[in-house]
Amino acid sequence: MKVKNLLIAVIILLGFTANAQTAIYKQAGEIKIKDKKADVAGTMLKDKDVFTINLFDIGKYDGHICGCNTAGFIITKNVLEKLFPNEIPTRNSMKISISDYNRDMIDAISFITGNRLTQYAGKKDEFVVDKSLAGSKGQTILVFERKDNGKKIQVVLDKNFLLTKDEMLAIKTIKPKMAKKEATKAEMQKFAEVTRGIVEKEIINLPDNAITYKVLN
Repeated sequence: MKVKNLLIAVIILLGFTANAQTAIYKQAGEIKIKDKKADVAGTMLKDKDVFTINLFDIGKYDGHICGCNTAGFIITKNVLEKLFPNEIPTRNSMKISISDYNRDMIDAISFITGNRLTQYAGKKDEFVVDKSLAGSKGQTILVFERKDNGKKIQVVLDKNFLLTKDEMLAIKTIKPKMAKKEATKAEMQKFAEVTRGIVEKEIINLPDNAITYKVLN
């Protein structure tokens, strides 16, 4: 009976945790963006070519929701609002540069904007890794530029402000073990808790100077 009660308690706790996390993801909001190809290909009706994208969609694309793709979602959402005020932006209407390769962040940005990393030989400026943008240790720097008017916004994500020492240590020590399938169950649980905590922080209580935006022109 005690074992049965314990299992029931665990199941309830897991369900509560999942529901709580889902509620947090929803608070990240939604992004509306047009895609001209949807109309041309007949995927959507004429003048109805607007997609609504949320953090769950990013999770489906990557297979998970983590601090990096959540940051990519939040950064893109805020940049689009700044670059395209009072209008719904269209995919492939920007050029994007990032200071270092971060697959999950790039996945999120690419999924939303339609910009593929060096997608075509003649359009290598669509989305590029530009190491000349690199800032201080722990920073990822991005530049988003409207193609039509050249307006640019620089974004600096600074892990020194975003992550605690405990979070940094967990990522540094456990993630490599997980890649090699050498992490213990306790370490995997710790990593999952840290990941959820970072995502929640980015959505609900982003620390000052963790992500900053600057208009360049």
